[in-house]
Amino acid sequence: MSSRLHTDQAPSATQPNLSTSRTHARAPKRHRGWVIVAGTLVGLVAAAYLIGVAAFSWLCYPATTAAGMDISFMDQANAQALVASAARNYTLTVSGDGFSWTYKPEHDSDVLNAEEVVASLRAQQHPFSWPYEVAMRLGLTDGPTESQQAANTLPKSFDKKAFAKQLTDTLDAYNKDRTGTFDAAGALDAEAGAFTLARAKSNRKLDAERIVDQALAAVATLEKTVTLDESSFEPFAGGASDEELEAACAKANEIMKLSLPITMGGTTVATLDAKTMAPWIEFDKDLTPTLNDKNLAAWASALAGKIDTVTSKRTYQRPDGKTVTISGGDYGWLSNEKELCARINKAIGSAASGAIEVPCRQTAAKFTEHGKPDWGAYCDIDLTEQHARYYGADGQLAWESGIITGKPDASPTPQGIYSLKTNNGASTLIGATDPKTNKPSYETPVDYWMPFVGNAVGLHDASWQSDANFSNPEAYRTVGSHGCVNLPPSKAAELHRIIKVGDAVIVHS
Repeated sequence: MSSRLHTDQAPSATQPNLSTSRTHARAPKRHRGWVIVAGTLVGLVAAAYLIGVAAFSWLCYPATTAAGMDISFMDQANAQALVASAARNYTLTVSGDGFSWTYKPEHDSDVLNAEEVVASLRAQQHPFSWPYEVAMRLGLTDGPTESQQAANTLPKSFDKKAFAKQLTDTLDAYNKDRTGTFDAAGALDAEAGAFTLARAKSNRKLDAERIVDQALAAVATLEKTVTLDESSFEPFAGGASDEELEAACAKANEIMKLSLPITMGGTTVATLDAKTMAPWIEFDKDLTPTLNDKNLAAWASALAGKIDTVTSKRTYQRPDGKTVTISGGDYGWLSNEKELCARINKAIGSAASGAIEVPCRQTAAKFTEHGKPDWGAYCDIDLTEQHARYYGADGQLAWESGIITGKPDASPTPQGIYSLKTNNGASTLIGATDPKTNKPSYETPVDYWMPFVGNAVGLHDASWQSDANFSNPEAYRTVGSHGCVNLPPSKAAELHRIIKVGDAVIVHS
């Protein structure tokens, strides 16, 4: 009884648990399997790495190019042979915008040293870092994909100076007739009669320094073409865009549409049209078209020479039949050139057509072409006849009288066409200061003072002259005045009543 009870008790600590023993026996086998697998993988990776180290110690990396040739996985000898073949029959053409230049080396070695190129590439490889470098070139890393290319270098034997000179000389010949600036003269298409962007840009100059650099870079990589584009030109119009230049041309073309008649005294004396103004148009710093000041001023000056009549020679026939040709004096038209230019510029700025009246500093009774009388009423003073006549604007004789003018050898009456300055009546004539007495040489009161040369020479009554002298055409040689035109008092009074300030006074022989 007690023996069975003992048997049913729990196993003692000294008795082994068969289930637990079996579990501990299987675990070491599984652990050893993983160790073997891991060791095998490590071995394979190490072997692959070492193989790569060995291979890339004499082979080029994948994605490696030189002179446009793919030399991936090639040894140095084969890579050199392939690279050297790239230089055979090599030519470079630089072209664009009507420019073309071709370079052909005398020898292949002038542009490429295959040994140096491949050696340079091999020097960039680090065999012990090949996994990272290859992954980077194949785009397998997070970093940028980088293919391995030969450095853009030329052989030491390459004559850069000679190459640059040949290309620069050709570029200079191309640029010779180009201004390199945006200006109206260069933008005007004469055949089309308009300013165009295309014509303006035809004056751009190619940037020789930039193009030479591009050409050298092309030769270094055996690129066969360099195509010129917008970046190949020197800076133009301060870097303005095509849209801005197009707008400037459009504004200039608005000026070309204008026709500005220039009038004087209601008579058209000139016309400013496209043909005349086109050569004067220029663009300011804001690309606004204006007329060149010097050209416009020169034109206005030339016009003044044609229309101003002051001092000009004029011929007229007196109603009694005598023909007179006379010049000098201050009567006539005198334009204001500066103000005329201002009016023209204002019309140009607003693109407004319409007649422009010539502003004048002085006008006459009527405007006529040069050589013809431009006065209305006038007083004719004939020095030879010693006779004066006043004709109304209708050409009819209104007054006449014998006269005594200045002594011909001492103080002759100045000839010319003048205008009457004042007609105020009485005045006192004062002579030059006598240096001995320091007083005026004379002070003579007159009742009618009608000056025509400043306030120094004029028509006036001369009560001190005898009536006989006024009837003697030779009297002025002995009793002549200091330059004025002496009149009998009654005749002076008559003239005073009818002559007007501004009337022409013509003194002639």
